[in-house]
Amino acid sequence: MLIVTLTEVSLAFGHYPLLDNVDFQISAGDRICLVGRNGVGKSTLLRAISGVVAPDAGNIWRKETLRVSHLEQDVFIEGSDTVFDTVASGLGELGGLLSDFHHVTMAAESSKKSLSQLAHLQRRIDADDGWNIEQKVLAVCSRLSLPVEQNLKTCSGGIQRRVMLAKALISSPDLL
Repeated sequence: MLIVTLTEVSLAFGHYPLLDNVDFQISAGDRICLVGRNGVGKSTLLRAISGVVAPDAGNIWRKETLRVSHLEQDVFIEGSDTVFDTVASGLGELGGLLSDFHHVTMAAESSKKSLSQLAHLQRRIDADDGWNIEQKVLAVCSRLSLPVEQNLKTCSGGIQRRVMLAKALISSPDLL
């Protein structure tokens, strides 16, 4: 079954065409290797397929329910997010709720405010069946041997790359 089709896709930056009338199809289960020199359009093609960049010409069709995760070449770290926070962020709003709940419980504070906050977060997570998702985040982190509580900024480059891979995988994409 086809999940992505590119038809006569062209894309240029300035006067330099990176994609010129490209026809391309991806079927479910395909494993594709994209090889080329630096600057020839590999990343641009992947961004076009994932919808991050629009082509100058041609059409890109994606299966209506297609879930795409894109792993950027460079790791950009902002704030003081832990590994858990970063991986969970691959789940959108629910990931943020799980991350908040995780922080409040790890604070080991039993004040009325924190208990009230926990109750509020628990209700929202319950409504979205988030407890199964939390286990999924922890399982992905475990499989990739990631230090869940460590601040991402203090991790080595290799660990940071594995965290970004976990973030991309957590949503169970049809296309990575």
